[in-house]
Amino acid sequence: MKTIKRSYIREILDSVNDKTISFAGGLPNEDLFPIEELRDATLKAFEYSSSLQYSKSKGLDELRSKIAYIYTKYLDFPTSKDEILITTGSQQAFDIISKSNIINEIFVQTPTYIGALSSFKISDLKVESFKDIDCLNDSLKEKSALYIMSDFSNPTGKSFDDTQRKEIANILNKDDFTINKKTPLLIEDAAYSLLDFEGKIYKPISSRYKNSFHLGSFSKIIAPGLRIGWIRAEENLLEKVLVAKESLDLHTSTLNQMILNEYLEKNDLFKHISILRNEYKNKMEFMSSCFKKFIPSFIHEKPKGGMFIYGKFKEDSFILAKRCLEKNIAFVPATFFFHDNKDSFEARFNFTNSSNEEIEKGIIEISKLLNNSN
Repeated sequence: MKTIKRSYIREILDSVNDKTISFAGGLPNEDLFPIEELRDATLKAFEYSSSLQYSKSKGLDELRSKIAYIYTKYLDFPTSKDEILITTGSQQAFDIISKSNIINEIFVQTPTYIGALSSFKISDLKVESFKDIDCLNDSLKEKSALYIMSDFSNPTGKSFDDTQRKEIANILNKDDFTINKKTPLLIEDAAYSLLDFEGKIYKPISSRYKNSFHLGSFSKIIAPGLRIGWIRAEENLLEKVLVAKESLDLHTSTLNQMILNEYLEKNDLFKHISILRNEYKNKMEFMSSCFKKFIPSFIHEKPKGGMFIYGKFKEDSFILAKRCLEKNIAFVPATFFFHDNKDSFEARFNFTNSSNEEIEKGIIEISKLLNNSN
């Protein structure tokens, strides 16, 4: 029987206490949650007894229409509500897509999101990694799948520019596939796409490729506790994953969907996102300056969006992470972001969920540990 391991990040989150300074999880800043607006939306939702009733497996029509509008207006990707499926967080999307599609192997960026890796492995998929786009030309097969975070990838914070997006789409659309009408599957994860610090929004690769699932989530831009995500895909593709979703939970929480729908009805989502962008950019700049001041040997590039700084130490980051955890400082060593868990000096730091005081204190403590080991 296959041994299944828990997510390292979830284990860390379970073990942290009030004394821990955690840069580990991809947690948004809870001080920026729109509490008052969500409270009003909750009271409004409770005016309807249907908020506590079973609802459509595909999700509430009104909420799906609002998400489709975002695609059409802001992502230059014309979409109807029938092309949206509400999921219980975008994490659920990995599971139901894997269960409902015949996939021999899945190619992921290296390094890549640990939650996606865990889901693919538990579904018994053969996971392969790629570093350069050119590698995909010879690697992708008819029953392959490609998992990509095209904007501010977790963990590296890197994005594909428009030229690279077109190049990936061209590889997926090449004649070898289209002649046989059997094409690889694209899973494009857009968890951080709206968190560009300058407010830019790029056209998804999925808009150029039909056999694709584009995943979104309100977890990073409103509140993760609501567990509302979605899949954008052609209707025939959604019908396949809908069967898998129904076998898991019948439908995503009606109440939470109605709360979110009421919030979007009465509030300007992008005004709220602009607040997040400004705050997160400032947090990123401060954390980067602390690294340069206290651990100049930690080599990193400042991301242009998202929630993480990714860089490289001069020693094994897993060993360092264990020593830091003993001092109540948590971050994620990069080994867990590689499909083969290879040793690495690289590490990921979340900057959105800590105060400036915590960021400075945490990085100073890490520098002390590094100095003591030299």
